[in-house]
Amino acid sequence: MYLHTESRETTTLDGTWQAIPDPYRSFQDGWFDDRDVPLLEDPHAPADYDVDDGFPVEVPGCVGEQLPEFEYYEGMVWHTRRFDREDNGNRLFLRFGAVNYEADVWLNGEHLLTHEGGYTPFSVEITDAVSREDNLLVVGVDNERREDGIPGMQTDWFNFGGISRSVDLLATPETFVRNVNVETSVDETVTASITAWIDGPEPGDVHATIPGLGAEAPLEPDDSDGAVTRLTGEITLDRDDVELWHPDGPRLYDVCVESESDAVEVRTGFRAVDVEGSDILVNGESIEIRGISMHEEAAGRGRALTPGDIDQRFEWVAELGCNFVRLAHYPHTAAMARRADEEGILLWEEVPAYWDIDFGDKDVQALYRQQLRELIQRDWNRPSVALWSIANETDPEGEVRNRVLPEMASFARELDDTRLVTAACWFDETDDGLALLDPLVEHLDVVGINEYYGWYVGDAGDVRSFVDDPTGPPVIVSETGAGAKWGNHGDEDDRWTEEFQAAYYRESLEAIESVEQIVGTTPWILFDFKSPRRMNPHQRGYNRKGLLDEHGRKKRAFSVLRDHYCDP
Repeated sequence: MYLHTESRETTTLDGTWQAIPDPYRSFQDGWFDDRDVPLLEDPHAPADYDVDDGFPVEVPGCVGEQLPEFEYYEGMVWHTRRFDREDNGNRLFLRFGAVNYEADVWLNGEHLLTHEGGYTPFSVEITDAVSREDNLLVVGVDNERREDGIPGMQTDWFNFGGISRSVDLLATPETFVRNVNVETSVDETVTASITAWIDGPEPGDVHATIPGLGAEAPLEPDDSDGAVTRLTGEITLDRDDVELWHPDGPRLYDVCVESESDAVEVRTGFRAVDVEGSDILVNGESIEIRGISMHEEAAGRGRALTPGDIDQRFEWVAELGCNFVRLAHYPHTAAMARRADEEGILLWEEVPAYWDIDFGDKDVQALYRQQLRELIQRDWNRPSVALWSIANETDPEGEVRNRVLPEMASFARELDDTRLVTAACWFDETDDGLALLDPLVEHLDVVGINEYYGWYVGDAGDVRSFVDDPTGPPVIVSETGAGAKWGNHGDEDDRWTEEFQAAYYRESLEAIESVEQIVGTTPWILFDFKSPRRMNPHQRGYNRKGLLDEHGRKKRAFSVLRDHYCDP
């Protein structure tokens, strides 16, 4: 179960760490191999590593962005730092926002856990392992791609290795509120169904309040696994008394959960997202999707975004007139969803089940569920999140894939049935036109379609031939776009020029808008991003389909999309 940190005071371990590249993996074998004595007290420790004097790197950070000689390095890099315990809590937890890809965590010579998955948070209790002073934290960070990973060996984005999000210490009472989930239903009334997980002995009396609405309710136990007790309750309100969250009015409320020894707050909004025919509804009203896709990346920093990076993204989104963002192709930092809550931007969030995944491997399926669970439990209180995406461009002819992906759609709904489930698929070309033949479609609430007519195949207007079914399901064109290098100018039929990209956008957007079943689009992509697959003279390691380049310079297509959204 996810460890709630949103409303708690934490002690940051961000800052300068030491990085020790270990391409031969001799550090772990030589220093941490079933030893009974602390690392630095072992007189036989090899002289080839120094935990206090590696390469200085900043955490959060990506190693290859800070150490240019390791830009394309894939493998083990040990990250180390020392800290003192400064809190007076009964229990102490260590939490990582994300480590790409696999993390092995050691504290004072004791192995605490291994976590696989490069984009989701994880935590471990360190109460019995921590000392008052001079604790040595060692994290083995391995970003080597693997056949049985998620994602797998092939992606179209850069494999930034490192501790890419914040590391924190969190002190709690002996019995504390581990996590909270607030689910909303909207009809004549607004009902907030509240679930809390109490970690520790004797949860005692627990209640929930919404101070801004003067409402409260007790939470009653309904399940326990011995260590953690789940409690539930409901608060029902007159609809006229509640300002519902909506892109045009993103009203947020605090929901407080208090036990006899602990209290946390969740800042959320009350709203309902549904599907009716080929329409997506927010609070019962149809909404047109005006979207954009983006990666989590900043030039020189990789995935270690700063608050300024996040501000800039939402300034661009606002300038374009968007009300929707696809956060591709993996979970982005939680700060993006919190900011989207405030700005009234609907989100598509996804896990990196991308291209060729070994869906038949039981361990891969378990990892798949883990990454879905970690994302959903992190962001299930964000009113901005409207869609959970379970996959991108997976083979629709794969028999095992067609069995496993529906199971993952069901698993996502088990965790959260208040949002819509989607995946990015492809059109199929038939004698009657473009059609949705992927068997996964019947298991989705909203169908995402990636299409590049006019760039890789055909013409930009070919989407007009889609076999339209206005009764549903809703279709979002989750990718469409063309490459252009900023500053490269020419005629509209000269590929890689800004003029070609702008013309492509005009024709493609017009064609998409002509299809009733398509409720909107999230063009590919807001800004250029690193990709080792892209090495022609116009790209040189970047996917150039951005409306801006990696430095934020606007291409001509930016104004085409802005005018389409703002002056329809």
